[in-house]
Amino acid sequence: MTTLARDRLIEEHLPLVRALALRFAWRGEPLDDLIQVGCIGLIQAVDRYDPGRGPFEAYAVPTINGEIRRHLRDRSTLLRVPAGAAVAIRIEPLEEGDGPPADPIAAVIDRLALTAALRALPLQERRVVLLGFYGERTQRRIADDIGLSQIHVSRLMRRALERMRPILEESVPVAGPAVEA
Repeated sequence: MTTLARDRLIEEHLPLVRALALRFAWRGEPLDDLIQVGCIGLIQAVDRYDPGRGPFEAYAVPTINGEIRRHLRDRSTLLRVPAGAAVAIRIEPLEEGDGPPADPIAAVIDRLALTAALRALPLQERRVVLLGFYGERTQRRIADDIGLSQIHVSRLMRRALERMRPILEESVPVAGPAVEA
């Protein structure tokens, strides 16, 4: 492909990059940054594109999305939960004065409730949850460690969290600051 054709293909697809970046704008990153990262994905797609594999857009969209997602993943402080839960929790860095809950009794009760919920899980689901949340491993690494596919680990994690939720919701409230009467 000539340099002129390459440049024209990139210019023609800049609106596509903007549209794809807008889909991720709610994640807190500046839109301009997402567009720049998307442009990197577009350039990679143009350079790697093989016309024999189908229309360019069908190849470019996953490449651009992947580059944007990689950027968000690398800059994110989100705790990832399985896709079926459709929830992400933002973890804020500890500040001076942060520490254990003000009510140590409530903290112990929370820990006991979590322990009971974990013990209610089948062994394989418990192992996946412990490796994921306490071992801080990705689903891919868990899959490699225990000899399963990543999608199977994802399903086990989702099932485990679904089983734990009612147990934890039935228990006493989560630890918080003590309220004096």
